[in-house]
This record gives sequence, structure tokens and C-alpha cells, in this order.
Amino acid sequence: MGAAIAGAAVGSGVLSACGGSPRPTAASSSKSAPALVKPNGKVTLTLWTWAWPEAPADAELQKAFETAVPEVTLSVKKFPYPDYTTALRTGVPNGTAGDVLHLQTGSMIKQYAQYLAPLESYTAEAFGEDWRSQFLSGSVEEIEASKVGLVALPQQFSVGGVMFANNKLLSSVGGALPTSYDQYLALSPKLAPKNAVAASWGAKDDWPNTDYLVQFASQWSPGIVAKAEAGEASFADDAIVQAMKFMQRTLKDKLWNAAPFATTAFPDAYNLFFNGKAASASLGTWGVGALYEGSRLDDWGAFLWPTLPDANPDPWLPAANPEMASDTSKSPVRPWRTVNVATAMRSGLDPDKQWAAWQFVRWSCSKEGQQAGAKIYSPSRVDVKPEGLNERWNALYDWQNSLSKFAERREFDYPETRTAIQTAISACCVNNADPATELKRVDAAAERARTR
Repeated sequence: MGAAIAGAAVGSGVLSACGGSPRPTAASSSKSAPALVKPNGKVTLTLWTWAWPEAPADAELQKAFETAVPEVTLSVKKFPYPDYTTALRTGVPNGTAGDVLHLQTGSMIKQYAQYLAPLESYTAEAFGEDWRSQFLSGSVEEIEASKVGLVALPQQFSVGGVMFANNKLLSSVGGALPTSYDQYLALSPKLAPKNAVAASWGAKDDWPNTDYLVQFASQWSPGIVAKAEAGEASFADDAIVQAMKFMQRTLKDKLWNAAPFATTAFPDAYNLFFNGKAASASLGTWGVGALYEGSRLDDWGAFLWPTLPDANPDPWLPAANPEMASDTSKSPVRPWRTVNVATAMRSGLDPDKQWAAWQFVRWSCSKEGQQAGAKIYSPSRVDVKPEGLNERWNALYDWQNSLSKFAERREFDYPETRTAIQTAISACCVNNADPATELKRVDAAAERARTR
């Protein structure tokens, strides 16, 4: 596993968590929230996270919170992501974890929901009965998708799988944003004299691979991967099989950097794009922070994967890409969405800590708190945007967020499902295994995860 997409201009993400503690149910988080009582003195609150920013932004963000809530002193314990998942497995069940926690949606929240405080009543009181409309479409839904109740609020939210493009590099070889797969593929030979490729893929890290499969499968049947994990469809469904075959095809067509499964990890793939050796890379709103370096605000653009060959017509696109004079298709590949970081508070805290913990959750997801971190991470609120974008990128940012209600769910409820899919993708893309055969094995793994 790698670090998660969160709290930085560009991060990596394996959005899964290991098992080990009892599985919560929806009922486990339906208990009523205890009343909050403001403490008489100062309270020290501990946050456990993997997603707190680096210096100097770390101290600035902490100071912003402590200024807004002077009754609380925040102590931040930051872990490398793999160490964080290990620490949570013991710290949350035995009550030694932080008072407030940064979590990922999907399997991580599902695993620890029974140990978290329900937030619905606190949230309605703090933000009003219309509080859901204050967050970007899909952000609250991602937390609730695992059917464990509202046990966290979205602090960071992203629409991903949108391709960022180096327009300056494309123009230098007479290229443009592709509106078909054939146009996309035709970029590679044009870029070869510059020792560049059409697209970068860090397949060695595994986690980007499931993103592509989820996106590509949606071209034949939107939401099919989530349905298959829930047991409502098969992973050997023709839509997922066709998506896997397309992934195989892109490698044979040499769309990407050479040997992405063998040599290119996540950071390397993005360095190819950042250094002008790839014309595009899969980013989205979580990658906006990378725009502030050099002339990228002027040189970069964004587009959606063009309609895949032989895919079903799916005219879902709500608004044309402001980067393109006209869209030749209303059926591009759907993006994905994720709550990069959800903020939660442990249940069973003493009254002083309980009050302080909610103040941190509330502030982190309020307009004030999100504005304090808006240049560090992708906000979840509709009334907050990253600072410093030019007019063109403000329009592109809004456009990407407008796609969220149509986006695919990125997360999996069971880490075993993600692992099985990653194994199947590697078998098919590296060893040219048969997609239908490999995906049937994913069915078996997902069923074991659901029933154990």
C-alpha cells in the first residue's frame, strides 16, 4: 500500500484498510449523540492522521484552528500511511487512538464505524438543516455509501480520473486535447522525438490500476464495479471484462510510458508529466495544488478520457469542457470521486474531550476551516475553492466538480476486493491472462469478504 491522496498538491492513494476488528453494521452507528458541554478550562485534543500537511503549512493550519477555538490545544500525531493503518487496527478498538481521526471512506470507515460518534445531530445544529447542500455533491454520499451512518464529515473531496494535459507540449508537436481514442493514440509517435509519451501510468503501485478499471467499466455499465462488490452483479460481467480488455489494448498500443507495471511507480509517473515527458496524467481536483509551480496555470489543461472504442453510447456529460471549443461526444469516460479525508471523533470520550473533538470536526469542515487549508488540499464545501487559480482554471475546477454527481465510486467496502482486482489486473496486463477467468476469481474473493 502507498500513501493516500490527501493533504498535498499531489499524493498517492491506496484506498483500502486491512481487516482485523469486528465489522460494524448500520445499527452500530445509529446510537444518539450525547449532549455537548463546554469545558471550564483548556483541553488538549489529539489528532491521529496520515494527511496533515508538511512544514510550514502544518503549523499554520494548527494555529488557525487554535485561534478559532482557543479553548483547545491540538496535538497532531502524523504517521506514514502504512503505519497509520497498522496503528488504527489496535488503537481504535482498545481506545488508545487519537480523540479525532482522519479516515478514508470505504473499507476504513466501515471497519471502525462502531467506535465512532454519530454526527448527524451535531452537524444539523452547527450548519443548519440544509447542511448537506453546503458540501459538494457526492461527498456526504461517499461517507454514507458503506451503510454505517454519518460517523464522519468530508474534510477533503476530489473528483479524480480527469486527465490533466500539458497543452504547451501538445502544441509543440501540432497536437491538441484528444476527442477520440485514435487521436489520443496518434499523439505518441508525434511526441517520440521529444522522448515523451501520450500518457503516464504508475501501474507498479497497483492502486491507480483499479481506478482505471472502475472508470473504463462505466463506459459499458455505470456503477457496475460497485454492484459487483455488493454481490448484485458479477465481476465477470461483460462491462468489466471489456474494460480489462481495453486496458490490455492500451499497453499493446503503446499509449503509455514503457513497462508501467515493471518500472513506474506512482511518483515516477507524475514526474514524467511534471517534467514534460508525458502529455497527460490522471489527476483531477486533488491535483490542483500542482498548478502553482512555474507557468503550469497557463500551460496545463484538462479533459476526460474520450469515448472508448466499441463502448455503449452514454450521453451523461452535463456540461461541456470549457477547455474545448466543442465536445464531439457526450459520452466520455466518467471520472471517479472520493472523500480523500473524512474527519471523525471517537465515541466514549469524556465530556471535555467530546466537546473539543466536535469543535475540531466542525471547524475542519466549516467554511472558515476549509479556507485555511484551501491551497493545501481539495475542499469539500461548495463555498470554498483553492486560492490563486486564474480565470481559466477557476472554470475548469468548477467544471470538474460539476461532474461529481455522475462520477463512479472509487472506494471498496472490503480490502480483499481491491487486492483481488489488483491481482487480476496484473495477471491480465502483465501476463496476458484471460480477463473473464481472472475476474471470476475476484467474485470469489468478494463473496468471502461479504460473508466472513
